[in-house]
Amino acid sequence: MIPKITSAVIEDWQIWMPKVDLHQDTKQISLAYFVDSIEKAAELANKPNLGWLIGSSCTYLSRGILGRVVMGSKTIGIGLHWLCRYYPLIQDATHVKLDVIDGVARLSYNILDPEIWPREQDSLYTLSIFANFLKSASIDVMSYASIYLQAPKKQKNSELQKHFHLPITYNAAVNEITFPAKFLSNPLVTQSSIASGDISELSRDFSNKNRSMSFCERTKYIIYTALLDSKISQDLVAKEIGLSPRTLRRKLSIESQSYQELLDDCRMSIASTELATTKSISLSQLALRLGYSEHSSFTRAFSGWFGVCPRTYRTSMTGLNDIN
Repeated sequence: MIPKITSAVIEDWQIWMPKVDLHQDTKQISLAYFVDSIEKAAELANKPNLGWLIGSSCTYLSRGILGRVVMGSKTIGIGLHWLCRYYPLIQDATHVKLDVIDGVARLSYNILDPEIWPREQDSLYTLSIFANFLKSASIDVMSYASIYLQAPKKQKNSELQKHFHLPITYNAAVNEITFPAKFLSNPLVTQSSIASGDISELSRDFSNKNRSMSFCERTKYIIYTALLDSKISQDLVAKEIGLSPRTLRRKLSIESQSYQELLDDCRMSIASTELATTKSISLSQLALRLGYSEHSSFTRAFSGWFGVCPRTYRTSMTGLNDIN
């Protein structure tokens, strides 16, 4: 299944891409096509902060039922709960998560499909929308916030910090906004309201969306999410789907797939993208992220997939010698 995004996002970007055909007569468009189009728009406009500027001018009040539920919630924390749970209704192959660690809230956003790259403008656009939501409850929250981007630091984006007035960390494991967790209890002051059947309708739509995907496709995105969180195991993946490991294997076999084959396919896609695009991650770090306890195990697996070791692959793709 080709990952899609709701075509409502076109309204935000239309002025910057008047010559780009984004098929506005459809409810959804290709996520890869959208991400590529906005990267080109920022390049043509010579505005490395374009995604942030566009996101700053829109809110989730324009995002249908989910927007009504998020913006109609009593607090920031409750609104973010619904946003994270039902974000796949806006965009496929995407993981939005809220964690609270040592008094710090971390709202992360990541496209799970590693082949959709580069995606710097998409990250800036989405994080800016999240920042707008946070400011709707307390304008002070962004004074304590920090931004983390998966994108590498380059000459063109090195001055983003002066546009955002926020500390930025590049080459991060995930795209995220961090802020003090105490703001999660701040009330949202909006004119929207949650109708009695809104959350039930979201739940039905979410269930229908999952049923429309092949079982292998659903499992693959859960694997990508688990790898992103560095918590991969067959038991965990089965639990996330609501099955026993044995039933997981049986249902995958019906689609002529095994769990290990699917896991290897996800690992292979992530590894090839990381080594070709990310200069800062070491082979040891990548091996751990992919769930290998031994660096050597990752090297053997990678060599089996591509016929060369990871170090040689990275050098051939980037021209740089690798770091361990």
